[in-house]
Amino acid sequence: MKIKLLDGTIKEFATPLTVEAIAKELSTSLGKKVVGARINDCQIVDKNFLIQEDITLDLITPSHPDYRLFLNHTLAFLILASVQKISPDTKLGTVSYVPDEKEFRATFLSEPRFTKDDLNKITTTLNKLRKEKITTFAYDKPQIFREIFQNQPFQLAQAEKMWTETGHVHGYQMGETKIVGNQPLLLTIPPLAQFELQQLTGAYWENNAKQPMLQQIHGMIGLSTEDLAQEKAVLQSKREADHRILNQNLEIFGFDPLIGAGLPLWLPNGTIIKEEIKKYLLEKEWEYDYTMVQTPLIGTVGLYKTSGHWDHYRDGMFQPFKSGKESGEEFVLRPMNCPHHIAVYKQNIHSYKDLPIRLAEHALQYRYESSGSLTGLERVRAMELTDSHIFVRPDQVAQEFKNIYQLIQEILKTFDIEVSYLSFSTRDPQDKEKYFPDDKMWNEAEHNMEEVLKELNLNYQKVPGEAAFYGPKLDIQIKTPQNHEITVSTIQLDFLLPRKFDVTYIDKDQTLKHPIMIHRGLIGTYERFIATLLEQTKGVLPLWLAPRQVEIIPVGDAGETYANEVAKLLKQNHIRAHVDTRDERLSWKIREAQTHKIPYQIVLGNKESDTKTITYRRYGSENQVTLPTTEFLELLKTQIKQKK
Repeated sequence: MKIKLLDGTIKEFATPLTVEAIAKELSTSLGKKVVGARINDCQIVDKNFLIQEDITLDLITPSHPDYRLFLNHTLAFLILASVQKISPDTKLGTVSYVPDEKEFRATFLSEPRFTKDDLNKITTTLNKLRKEKITTFAYDKPQIFREIFQNQPFQLAQAEKMWTETGHVHGYQMGETKIVGNQPLLLTIPPLAQFELQQLTGAYWENNAKQPMLQQIHGMIGLSTEDLAQEKAVLQSKREADHRILNQNLEIFGFDPLIGAGLPLWLPNGTIIKEEIKKYLLEKEWEYDYTMVQTPLIGTVGLYKTSGHWDHYRDGMFQPFKSGKESGEEFVLRPMNCPHHIAVYKQNIHSYKDLPIRLAEHALQYRYESSGSLTGLERVRAMELTDSHIFVRPDQVAQEFKNIYQLIQEILKTFDIEVSYLSFSTRDPQDKEKYFPDDKMWNEAEHNMEEVLKELNLNYQKVPGEAAFYGPKLDIQIKTPQNHEITVSTIQLDFLLPRKFDVTYIDKDQTLKHPIMIHRGLIGTYERFIATLLEQTKGVLPLWLAPRQVEIIPVGDAGETYANEVAKLLKQNHIRAHVDTRDERLSWKIREAQTHKIPYQIVLGNKESDTKTITYRRYGSENQVTLPTTEFLELLKTQIKQKK
């Protein structure tokens, strides 16, 4: 077998070897340090993994970035071993490492349940177990693992799943503790420089509210004391940028369990932000000749069966409901808008001269997400999508795609959104269940889109198997400060739905032809986009978007009278200003304005009243500037117009 190393070197071996054995063949010191490997740039395995075929091998040692994965999984495993040592009847769950949170997690079910006070006892037990060896196990007969895990229901469930998928079961053990799984562990436990068990929470088994609620221990480990302190500092900075934390002071959105999980309430401040963004987007869409429409929030089950969404996305929809007690009609809350826009197009007969027809709607839609996956505004069940569907002739596809991409680029630039990469998603030709079985249609659609990407000289990643069921797509990907990768904008070619709904236009030869439909998501949903915007700016929004643009702080009676005059002037010019007349100290009011990240704070007293000036301070600055009120007004208007 041939093993290709990262430096391009190819080593040949006559027989299968473990990762550790291959490392020893390369050098004795490497064999001593290796803990595992990354195979073909995807699968990560421990050092006992047997290599039996030609692969690309990236050996992992303590200096490798993936070493943290091994270290954190091992700590999580030691927690389960410690918990079982303290309470032998504990039902073991899973071990995991969450890089975004820089923490390891271990889940289990124990009676009586552990409390936060028990974390010290678990830590003490864990330190004693560090001298023990971790070994691997593998079973190729179901009766063996079913007997071994008969009193460990969660391990048995994982074993059954692994058996179904691979035909064998493997995992790790230390003494009486055995867990099934693919998470690689360190088989030799190193000195644990610094770790902390931080909290004890609950987690449903398999993230399913119908399953048992397990306990979950969270912890962090560093490669050294200094490394742990640095990891905690990075995590703290990231948490402070979390839009859910920022929202506590900014009061953008809220939720109410009586209304329903994942159904956001836009508070007054959030509504202002959303409406200002919408006003800007509508202006841009007007410039690019889009026609706005409005369509119903619901559709019949038949609508989505015709489109194909019922077969492909039913699990992501809310359950159907009847229109009345005796009615046989069934409706669903719409999860997407394309069938509705097709219905708008079909209200009239269209000539080839009418195309392109660009229908746009900032449309409320509903998608079912599991309760465990809901994340502030980033992942919700009710969302407003900046949606559009453009109907074009085949000869118009390339130019229309370029126009859409240009529009998206202009908008993202306005918001200073940094694009991570472009994802060109194509079908998996072997997957006939997900993708409509028409090779000619797919080949044409994918070829057309890739030709346009090349004409635009775009650097993109081709991702097979990620296309929509109706066509290929270009997703514009960004990475949030929380290290979440999200699609901010999308352009999708659709040759299929116009056929399914018999959408046509009269061509120049007087025959009926199917147009090509382009799905366009401008900035995705307002919910996710605003969550991202808050995190990227840490809540310090540009003046044009700030819910309150100017905080006016009067000093004395004369200052209050003048403050009301200035507030009136600003409001007459559509600038959002507020006068703080609370009976508090000046320093407290300034600090409050800073806490709420208001772009301008102006202090008005007798001097300003007499001279008709204002004294302002920008958010985050200690400098105070005094200038005539009219100049201040022009300064604000200029910045708002320039969207600064």
